[in-house]
Amino acid sequence: MLFGILSIFIFAPYYFTDTSLIWQSDGIAQHFPALVRWQEDLKNIIQHHTLPTSWQWHIGLGADYYQTFSYYTLGDIFSYGAAFISKSHLITYYNFMIIVRLYLAGISFLVAAQSWFKNRPTWHYQIAVFGYVFSGYTAFSAFEHPFFINPLIIFPLLVLALNVALSKQKYTFLTVMLFWTLWNNFYFAFMLMIGLAIYWIGYQIQSHAWSNWLAHIKLLFSGLLATLLAAPLLFPSIDAVFTSARSNSQIANGLFAYPAYYYFALPGNLIANQTTPSFWLTGGFTAISIMAVIFGLRRWHKYQLFNWLWSFCLIGLCLPIFAAMLNGGSSPSNRWIFLLSLPISCMVLHLMNQLDTLTKRDYFWFFMTGLISGLSLFIISNFNLNSRYGMMIALYFASLALIWTIQSNIFLKPVWLVLLIIVNSFFLVTRNHTSNTNPNATDLLPNKVVKQLMNQQKNYSNTDSKQVIRSYVDNQLNNATGIAPATNLPLLSTLNNAESYWSLQNGSVSKGLSALAINSANPNDITGNLDSRNVLSNVLGISKRFENPGTLTPNSYQTQTNQIINGQSVTQSNNAYPLLYFPKYYLSKKNYATLSPTEKEATLADSVVLTNHSSTDKSKFGEQVVTGQIRTDLTKKAKKTQHITYKTNADWLPTGFYLSPSKALKGTELHLEISNLHFKPYTLKQQQHVALNQYRYKHVQDARNAQKLIDRQYNSQAFTWNWYKTHFSSMGKETGNYTISTTYNNKVNTFTQTGQSNLSFYNPQTTITLNLGQASNINKKAFIPLTFNKVGQYDFDVQIKAIPTDNRFNKVAKHIKNTAPSYKIGNNKLTTSVTVNNPKILATTIPYSDGWRIKGNHANLIKLGNGFIGIPLSVGKNNIRLYYHTPGSHIGKISFLLGVIICCLVLFINLFKPIRINQKYK
Repeated sequence: MLFGILSIFIFAPYYFTDTSLIWQSDGIAQHFPALVRWQEDLKNIIQHHTLPTSWQWHIGLGADYYQTFSYYTLGDIFSYGAAFISKSHLITYYNFMIIVRLYLAGISFLVAAQSWFKNRPTWHYQIAVFGYVFSGYTAFSAFEHPFFINPLIIFPLLVLALNVALSKQKYTFLTVMLFWTLWNNFYFAFMLMIGLAIYWIGYQIQSHAWSNWLAHIKLLFSGLLATLLAAPLLFPSIDAVFTSARSNSQIANGLFAYPAYYYFALPGNLIANQTTPSFWLTGGFTAISIMAVIFGLRRWHKYQLFNWLWSFCLIGLCLPIFAAMLNGGSSPSNRWIFLLSLPISCMVLHLMNQLDTLTKRDYFWFFMTGLISGLSLFIISNFNLNSRYGMMIALYFASLALIWTIQSNIFLKPVWLVLLIIVNSFFLVTRNHTSNTNPNATDLLPNKVVKQLMNQQKNYSNTDSKQVIRSYVDNQLNNATGIAPATNLPLLSTLNNAESYWSLQNGSVSKGLSALAINSANPNDITGNLDSRNVLSNVLGISKRFENPGTLTPNSYQTQTNQIINGQSVTQSNNAYPLLYFPKYYLSKKNYATLSPTEKEATLADSVVLTNHSSTDKSKFGEQVVTGQIRTDLTKKAKKTQHITYKTNADWLPTGFYLSPSKALKGTELHLEISNLHFKPYTLKQQQHVALNQYRYKHVQDARNAQKLIDRQYNSQAFTWNWYKTHFSSMGKETGNYTISTTYNNKVNTFTQTGQSNLSFYNPQTTITLNLGQASNINKKAFIPLTFNKVGQYDFDVQIKAIPTDNRFNKVAKHIKNTAPSYKIGNNKLTTSVTVNNPKILATTIPYSDGWRIKGNHANLIKLGNGFIGIPLSVGKNNIRLYYHTPGSHIGKISFLLGVIICCLVLFINLFKPIRINQKYK
C-alpha cells in the first residue's frame, strides 16, 4: 500500500501530462525499438513456432540477432509479457513494467530480509525496503535504462539461495537463481557473481567452513548446471563481447585517478544524486541508510565483515581501476554501486533493532557525516546558498532529529520515521526529474510522439527484398535528440539502415573502418553517418539517403523529385556497389598502411586489402586523389602540409588556413585531414587568465565603439571572484574532451573528441578526417576556419585531400556493378555461382564474423583489410554457399541439452532416494 501511494506521487504527473517514461536518448534509440522488435518476434514464436533468423541484414551493415539483442530483451523476462498485448499498448506496457520492476525489487528484498531478520516489527522492514528500492541508482536507471532494475530483483534472492545452499545443503533454489542471473544479462551477471562471491567469502570467514570440500563441489556443480542451462544465450553473448568494437578499449580509459571534481562530489553522493552521474556514481541513499553504515563502523568488531566491505568499497570508489575491473575491464563505470544497496539495507535492520543503544558519540558522527556531505553538495553547486540540494540536506538532518526524538521519547510512534523515509525516497527519485513534465526541458518523450515515430517507420520501404540494398536514415528526433548519436527506429521498417547504435558492434568492421578516420564513428556506432562521404557510402552499398534539411549530400546522390518521407528528402545513387563484387587490384596491408585516410577510402573503390599478401598492386583510382596546397600566412609559400599550434587567447580573430586555387580540385570532394593531433588542456588558473583576458578585451573593444555606452559595471576583480566561485567545482574536468569545427560552403562539420569521463563513447583519436563537401570556386583561394571549444593548446598537422566524385568515380562504379555476380539470399544463407579464368578474390561488404561458413569448390573465407568477408576463387566454376550460425550457439544448444539430462538424472535420483532409505530401515 505504501509503495502504491509513493508510486502515485512519483509517476502520476507523467500520466496526467501524457508523458511516457521513454528517455529521448537510449530509451527511444535502443530500448524501445528493441522491445517493439522483440514483441513481433515473440508473437511469431508463439503463433508460427518460428525463431528469428540468426543473421539479419537490417541491423546496420548486417549483424547477429541474438548477440545484438541479448543485452536488451532476450534475457529480460519482464519483456516477455509484450507477446500478449497489442502493439498500440506497448508504450503503456513499457511504462508500467518500470513500476512493476521497482515493486518486485522491494518484494525480493523483503523475502530475503524476513528470512535473515525474523520476527521484526513491520516498520523495521518498511524503512529498510524503501531505502533498498529507492536510491540514486533507481532514480537514474528507472528513467534511462529500465532493465537495469532487474539486478535489484535478482541479487537478494541470489544471495538468499546461496545462504540456503550453505546452511541447509539445498541447491535447487540456488541453481534456479544462478540460471536466471546468467540468462538475464551477461553484463550484470558478471557483477552479480562478484557480489555473490563476496558473500560466500564472508560466510566462510564467519562459519569457518573452508575445509568442507563436499559443499564447495556441490556449489560448483550447481553453478555448472546453471551455466549449461543458460548456455544458448550466454555463450553467444560472451563471444559477442570479446569480438565487439569495445573489446580493445583502454582499461579505465587510461585514468589512474579520477578528476578533482569527482572527489569533491563523492561525500555529497552519499545523501543526494547528481542529474548526470559522474562515472556512473549514482549514490543517493536515504539518510537512515547512511547512518546505519556509520553505526556499524562505530562497532567495528561486532560488524567486522560489513565494515571491511564498507572500507574496501570506499577505497574502490576512489580508484578508476577498481570501477573498470568491476565493469569487465573496460571503462571506469561505478554501476556496481547497486550491489551495496543490499548490505546497506541489512545494516539498517541492525540499526533499527538497536536504536535504544545509540550514544552521543553516534549522533556526533551522524551529524559530522551530514555536515561533510552538505559541504560537498555546497561546493558542487558552486557555493550557491539557494542550492537545489537543500531539501536533501534538510531531510538528512530531519531524519537525525527524529531518530534522536524517538530514542528519547517512547511515546513517539515510529510511523513518523517511516513517513519521513518515504518522503526521503520520493525526493531521491524525483528531484532530478522535476523538469520532465515541462515540454521545453524534459528528457522524456510524449506518448503521442513515440506513437508517431513508430507509425512513420512504415513509410520507409525497401523496394527489393531479394537483394541487400542499404540505406541511410538521418536523425528523426529533431530537437528531442539526447546524448545518443543515432537511433535504431528504422529497425521497425523494411530498410537496411547502415547506421546502427547498439552496445555490441562488430569489432572487425570497426577496426577496418577506423583506418578511414570517420569523425562520427564510435564503438557503439561504428559507421556513424559516414561523414556523408561519397565514395565510402557507395562502396558500402548505400543506395538511398533520407536526409534532414541542412544535411550534406554526397555528389552521387540525386534528389528524387517531390519525394519527401517523414519530413526528409530522398536522394538516390546509381553508383551504390552490390553486396558481392570483383575488385581490380589487391593491396598488401603494408602498402595500405602508408596511405592517408582519404587515399585508403579511394583504394576501396577498386581494390581490396589482403592481410597476408605481398602484392605490388596500386589502386588506379587511389592514385587520383589530389593534395591541395594550403598556407596559414598569405605572405608565405603554400605547402601540402601545415603544422598548426593554437593556444586559446583573448583575440577573437578567426584561426584557420587558406586553400590555394587549383584546377585539380574540380569534380572532387574535399577532406580536411588532421593528424598528429594533441590537446593539452589549461589548468584552472590558466583558464581563469584566459576568461579574464577575454573579459578585458571585450571591454576595451566596446570602449572604442562610440555607438556603445560605457560599461559602468566593469569590475575585473569581481569577475575573477565570481569565475572561481562558479568554476571551482569543475576542477579536473579537463579530461581530454573537446571539439574542432570547420566551415566550407556554409556547411559546418565538427569532430568531437569524447573525454575520459565518457564511459560509452570514449575513443581517443590522433587522426581525423572532416568531409568539407564538394569543391567549389576552385579558381579562388578559400579560407577554411577552425574553431575550438575548450581552452588549451592544440597541436596538429593539416592537409586537404581531394577525392574524385565525378565521372572518374562513375566509371569505376559502373565497371564494378557490370562485372558483379548475381546471388540469392535466404535465411542465414547466401548462394552464388562464379566462373573465373584466373584465381581471384570475390569481395563482399558482409561484416566478417566467425559465424560465417562456406561450402564450395575448396573455397574458404578470409577477412579483408576493411573488416568484411573475402572469398578466394579458383580457376573454373565456383559454386559457393555461404551459411551463418550464431557463434557459440551449437555448443550452447548441446550444453543446454546436457543440462536438461543432468536435471532429469538429479530429479530421478531424488525421487527414488527416499524409497531406498525406507526399504533399508524396513
